[in-house]
Amino acid sequence: MILGICFLFIQIVAIVRNIFSDYYNFFWFCDFASLPLAIGFFMKKDDFVKSIINIGLIAQLIYISFFIYKLISGTSALETIPTVTNVFYTSSSILIHLSTPLALLFTYKTKPRIKTLFLSLMFLFGMYVVALFFTTPDKGINYILSSRTLIPFVVPHYTELWVMLAFLIVVLPTQLIQYLIYKKSSNTII
Repeated sequence: MILGICFLFIQIVAIVRNIFSDYYNFFWFCDFASLPLAIGFFMKKDDFVKSIINIGLIAQLIYISFFIYKLISGTSALETIPTVTNVFYTSSSILIHLSTPLALLFTYKTKPRIKTLFLSLMFLFGMYVVALFFTTPDKGINYILSSRTLIPFVVPHYTELWVMLAFLIVVLPTQLIQYLIYKKSSNTII
């Protein structure tokens, strides 16, 4: 229950940040991921929580790294990193992008299962459908309609292949990372 409330709080922070920064774009994974994580924790559905971690862990860790690099250096190697406007925006952005690493911290002792992969695939499909119907390619939301800011070359039929590519390149490696962390933690005697 407490974890559900914590992730619900992170979701509220994301909403407030977006409204006060005139961002109004809630379709980026990081801007809505805390809500399904909260629901997963409220319902005590570890497979569901781990499926969300599968989608966002690597991307959120990369984003946090680039965001902090931009804070320190003033330059950005990633087009989607915004210009920092104030302390609230900075701290809330860091908190929002730590949602899946935090969720992993609370679920690492739970073994990821095949069901987790299936749930990740269903969630990717949902993200894909929402992007197709409610976003435009110029926004680059979740890199679904355009890969231009993610990779320097054109991938034929990229949008049509996005679910499969995201599953193979993001979800499967993250599932393996979660499994290895689980395996390591279950072998350690504390």
